[in-house]
Order: sequence, then structure tokens, then C-alpha cells
Amino acid sequence: MSDPLIVVSGDGHVAAPPEHYAQYLEQQYKPLVIDLIRENVEYLQNFTVATRPSPEVLEVFDRRNLARSGGEFGSFDIDVRLQQMDAEGIAAEILHPATQCATLPFFFVVNKPRSPEIRAAGQRAYHRWLADFMSRSNGRLFGIAEPGPCLDMDATIAELRWCADNGYRGVFLPGATADPDLPPLTDPYFEPFWDACDELGLVLEVHAGWGQSQERTWQIFDMIKKFMAEHAGDPTIRSEQIGEALNMGEGARLALDLGPRRAMWQLMLGGVFDRHPNLKLALVEVRADWVPPTLTQLDARCDRGDVRLSMKPSEYYRQNVIVTPSSPHRCEVEMRHELGIDQFLFGQDFPHWEGTWPNTLDWIGVAFADVPETEARKLLGENAIDVYRLDRAHLATVAAAIGPNPSVLADHPVDAALLADFNRRSRIQAAPDPVDLDAVDRAFGEDLALVPAR
Repeated sequence: MSDPLIVVSGDGHVAAPPEHYAQYLEQQYKPLVIDLIRENVEYLQNFTVATRPSPEVLEVFDRRNLARSGGEFGSFDIDVRLQQMDAEGIAAEILHPATQCATLPFFFVVNKPRSPEIRAAGQRAYHRWLADFMSRSNGRLFGIAEPGPCLDMDATIAELRWCADNGYRGVFLPGATADPDLPPLTDPYFEPFWDACDELGLVLEVHAGWGQSQERTWQIFDMIKKFMAEHAGDPTIRSEQIGEALNMGEGARLALDLGPRRAMWQLMLGGVFDRHPNLKLALVEVRADWVPPTLTQLDARCDRGDVRLSMKPSEYYRQNVIVTPSSPHRCEVEMRHELGIDQFLFGQDFPHWEGTWPNTLDWIGVAFADVPETEARKLLGENAIDVYRLDRAHLATVAAAIGPNPSVLADHPVDAALLADFNRRSRIQAAPDPVDLDAVDRAFGEDLALVPAR
């Protein structure tokens, strides 16, 4: 019989209640914990309570009682986290900030607006809390660092070195929390950042929500709270419907999609991948079905001769980019060869309600049905092991105890009610979304105009 699958989630999440960070804040910032506690109460009221699934929906998908027993608190409780990973067959996770369980210490888009100084202090506290959290995971949890304001590059690089020395495997691109004082990613200002990431072996990451402002996020929270109150008790509401129902407008929704996507070609235009061909950029939780048509469009733009790049965008993609479409759609798995069989990573998105938790085995059974085992092993874990430099032998030992049997790929029926919930939750059977190629072309042109003359 084949060995169990080594499943690595390229998209896990963590966040702790404010008091957990108090001991990690430098002395002059400790009084701000009181403000953070108040903010956390409002965060839980505006976001967590409003978006929690109804009891009727939980009854459908939480049949093992993993969620209703408090499994989501693995967001900050290491024992609960490891129990949930074992139950879901997850050998290892790559950790990103933000969950529904708590806000973060000042630095992230979920926080109310703070000065760069306070954001940097909160970033350092979060990094040190997470390092301690990871240290108790028996080599199964690996953090993605927050770049901070990046307005003091020497301090930024020093913090990157600390993170690399303490178990982190990657870092968000600068501008994860929008700041008007930052130059565009194409600017030479960031070259020391790219140098350090290359030297330290840190994967660059763009995650859903990257580039949003703290002000805008709280405006959206307020709208979510109002919308969910108006639809209280409606089990048909899914997270993907919220943007449309909030009347955010086509421009706003397009900006949410394009922001993380355009970061990919900004690094191409800025020559980052030319100077650092070994750097990897992970596109996390921003879907993947848009990638092939977008690359075709960008290649055609470059073929017209008005863009001077050393390689085609599709060639940079093959060299430097990986995709982690959390809660992967069946259509994205079917596109695995277009996306790159060595460039596709699985994302569980624990503990978010739109993720595969607490039904990861069933999700794999639907999304990866009939994928050859050798390919599925790459997509579900081996690629992540390679990209994030994980200890494969150790994770194979973990998987031997808790990993799913490869038979899930060929014979794993899922009943109609649960499959309907997967579609409600994250559209597992959806067709590829259309890509606004005119908007892509305009955004590419705007970014091209910002590139300094070489």
C-alpha cells in the first residue's frame, strides 16, 4: 500500500488576543495594550460575530464537532492547533496573520489606523509571539513575516534577519498594509529588501487583502456587520457574495483582485527577477484561474515591442512564481499543467470559515478526484516542502501517523449536502472566473510608466 499523503497547507492563519502580545511589546508601547483590547472587542463584534456560520450551516459541515468544540482557537492555542492538524491530516502549515478569533497588534490591515512607529512595534511583538508559538509545534508550523512600514530600510533588514534566524520561511511584499509614503515596488529603493530576501532564502508573498489600507478595511467591516444583520439566519449567504451585496461597485471589486495580481508583474517590470532569479513569489489565496489568460495578455503586450524585458512574463512566471489557491476549486486543479505542476500548492486556510477546514479530506476528495497520485503528492505537499525548505523526512514521519490514504484521490464519495456547502462556502465546482483583460492591460501600462529608466 502507498505511503500516506504528506499534506502541507500553504495558507494557515494565526492571531492571538491582545494580552498575549503584551509581554513582547517594548516597555514604552505596553500602555497601548488597553487600546488594543478595546479594538479587539469591536473587531469581534463587527466581524467575527457577523460572519460566523449559523447553527444550521454548522450542522451540515461540522459533523466531527471540530468547529463547535472550539477548534478555531487553534488560532493561538498550540495544543488545539496540533489537534486540529492531526484530525485534518495536515502535516505542516505556512502561517499568515489574521483570523476571526482576534485582531493583531497594530500593524495589519485589520487594525485601526496607526503611525508607522506603532505599527513597527506591533510587528516586532507579533514576530516574537509567533516564533514562540512555532517553537512548540515539533517542526510543523512555519511563519510568514510582516515587512513592517519599510520606511527605515536598515531596521527592516535587521528584522528580516531576526525572522530568518527564528524559523520564518517567507515575508509579505512591502506595502502589505498600504502606506502613501512608500514608493512603488518597481522603485530601486527596495533593492536592499530583495537582496536580503535572496540571501536569507525567504519566499516573497502576496496574500488576499495585500495593499489595502487600515481605514478601508474598517469601512468594509462596518458594511459586513450591517449586511449580515440584514440577512440574519440566512444559511445561503457565502463570503463571496458579500462584496456584491455591499454595493462596493465594480471598480472597488476589481481593485481588490488586481492589487495582489499586479504585484507579480511589478516585480517583473522592476527587474527584480532578473537580478534575483532564485527569488520565489507566492500568490496566496488570490485564486489561480486568472493566471493563464493574464500571462497570455502580458506576453502579447510585450510582443508588440513597447516593453523591454529580458524574458516574457510567462517565462518569469515559470522561473519565479508559485500559486496557492486556498480552498482550491476543481477547475484550478484541472488547470494544474497550465499553472505548473511544480508551482501549485494546496491551501487549507485554517481557521477561516471559507476554507477547507473542518472537511479537508472531503475537499481533497472532490477537488483532486482522479488526479494521478504522483501529481497529487506534488500539489498537496511536496511542492511546499521544496519551496519553503521544509524537512521532508520529518514530515513523512508525521504523515505516517496522521496523513490521508491516497485512496482519497480515487474513491471518496461526498454527500450532496456537504458538496452544496462546499459550493456555498468557496465555489469548489465553479467554472473559471472571467478576467477583465482590458483592466489588466491598463494596470500594466500604469505600472510600466512608473519604472525608472534602466
